[in-house]
Amino acid sequence: MRDQPTSPPLPPSPDSPPPLRPAVLTNTSSSGLFATPMVKGTGLGSALESLLKHPGAALYEFTQGTRSWALSRSLLLIMVTGLALFGLAAVDLTRGIQWWATPLKLIAGLLLSALLCLPSLYIFSCLSGLEIRFKAVIGLLLASLSLSSLLLAGFTPVIWVFSQSSDSLTFMGAVMILIWSISLFFGLKSLSNSARAIGMKQSLHLRLWMFIFMVVTFQMSCALRPLLGSATTFLPTQKKFFLQHWGEHWNVSGLGSP
Repeated sequence: MRDQPTSPPLPPSPDSPPPLRPAVLTNTSSSGLFATPMVKGTGLGSALESLLKHPGAALYEFTQGTRSWALSRSLLLIMVTGLALFGLAAVDLTRGIQWWATPLKLIAGLLLSALLCLPSLYIFSCLSGLEIRFKAVIGLLLASLSLSSLLLAGFTPVIWVFSQSSDSLTFMGAVMILIWSISLFFGLKSLSNSARAIGMKQSLHLRLWMFIFMVVTFQMSCALRPLLGSATTFLPTQKKFFLQHWGEHWNVSGLGSP
């Protein structure tokens, strides 16, 4: 039998959407990210793998994907769990309400700091030259804070050793501030990498926002004190700047004297 001639393929209609292609980030040389969909879904395991191994996958879902809310739920669970573990490791379980108050304050403090600084992050992102939606900014911030919380959870054995072997609240506070700063640094660095990957033209605005955000988290920890030691009240009765609070405890312990 003779093959019937086939008609040539019709050209695509001008109104038809273009074929889907893997999203390639605009600045892979400096960010090292490649955006691809999360093929294993947006569950807890996939979210953990994305944070540690494939950060471009989360970037794709928040900027071009359709599963941003499902991924946000997984990242929020990671953040809450990491902060809770960090808080439990830092306190002595025999110190009254602190065993549950410290984890709760850490979770509430970081969430409040993120909410307070979220509008300025969106404004600074636009000033940096990013064409980004507000929903995507929320997702990228959540991903960076989830990574920070995951790092805090990784430091829990170190914190637990110091909390069980030392009675110096000043020393424990210094260790927690150091680990908190390190974890936030790497989390915010991932936010900067994502911003560069999607076309950030000026980094000054984002760097300024990162500094402000870290200061806000420090002040929030002071506003929700005490986080260590025993406590008779859930919240403080006096208002203080965090540097003043740190300086007073440093001098009381005798470490600040020559």
